[in-house]
Amino acid sequence: MLSPDRHDLLLAHLREHGSARISDLVGLLGVSDVTVRRDVEALEREGLVRRFHGGVVLDRRAVTDGVPERAPATLRLGLLLPNGLYFREVLQGAREAASELNAELTLAFSDHEPEQDLVAIRRHLDDGVDGLLLAPPTLENSRHTRFEERLRELRIPVVLVERELRSTTLVDRLDHVVTDHQAGARLAVEHLARLGHRRIALMVKDLGPTAPAVRLGHAQALRALGLDQDAPVRLVPQRETSAHTEQRVDEVLDDLRAHGATAVLAHGDAEAIVLLQLAAQRGVRVPQDLAIVSYDDEVAALASIPLTAVAPPKRALGREGVELLVSRLRSPRPLPVHHLTLQPALAVRASCGSGPGGRGRGRRGC
Repeated sequence: MLSPDRHDLLLAHLREHGSARISDLVGLLGVSDVTVRRDVEALEREGLVRRFHGGVVLDRRAVTDGVPERAPATLRLGLLLPNGLYFREVLQGAREAASELNAELTLAFSDHEPEQDLVAIRRHLDDGVDGLLLAPPTLENSRHTRFEERLRELRIPVVLVERELRSTTLVDRLDHVVTDHQAGARLAVEHLARLGHRRIALMVKDLGPTAPAVRLGHAQALRALGLDQDAPVRLVPQRETSAHTEQRVDEVLDDLRAHGATAVLAHGDAEAIVLLQLAAQRGVRVPQDLAIVSYDDEVAALASIPLTAVAPPKRALGREGVELLVSRLRSPRPLPVHHLTLQPALAVRASCGSGPGGRGRGRRGC
């Protein structure tokens, strides 16, 4: 049973702040995490609150003594995200969470240039946003020193999404929510290994924060599973014309055949689809002669042979980022820095078949 004192204290806190993380309520109420979760479940059954992952929000329909509860003050959150399919799904998750938590979102697009991103952040600040959700350029080299300094000077909460700052001085200052892309690459290799493939190649983009983690996860999985270590790893330059991309992918296909690779992890979807098209032109059958796993799962299902794909939890990234930002803004006391890592999933489709030599079984899925 939820004690009357905890009932009143928990609801009073939510009326004032609108939402709270479970970890904050543990300290506020002086009880265990399990007890807090039971209390929240009891209030949810009464229709007074709604749970979200890691926290709770006051239900605006809740009433006390016939008087509607006061909705939490509307927060204004500024978003700076790249313009692409990947982050559109992240944005969708952010919008869902913002709607539930009484927050307004203002969006600007990042063009991966630190100077221009600083201009966009300044506009958000001039508009009076309460917090920022950012996916800025990768902050791993000296070119971004000024950008890091400006982030450090900000006086409002910042949550980074799909950006991890372990090698910078900001690591103990900024929250982040990221996908474990190493684990994503391992998922793909392990799946292909279970189908009997031993020489699993990698085709990966040469830019961006995801590629290094995918390369590392691929290499780790090959070693851990005792697979052939000489499978080719080939880079495909980004920001080239479609003709150049097709030429580079065609060269990758040459490499795969020369090294006897029977499977490939292709980062990302667009490059994987080009590889699939070129393989068909050469008479290389997918999945009978070459199994393909794509990375990102933006449009992989729409390929002529639907591609098995590693699917980062894009919508959950947006939700978690906004929930963390709102919690920090509404918490009555300072919160520790949060570094959240979400696990990707594997969407199994037709492009892996039943393993090497699995004739005629490709379209039935892996």
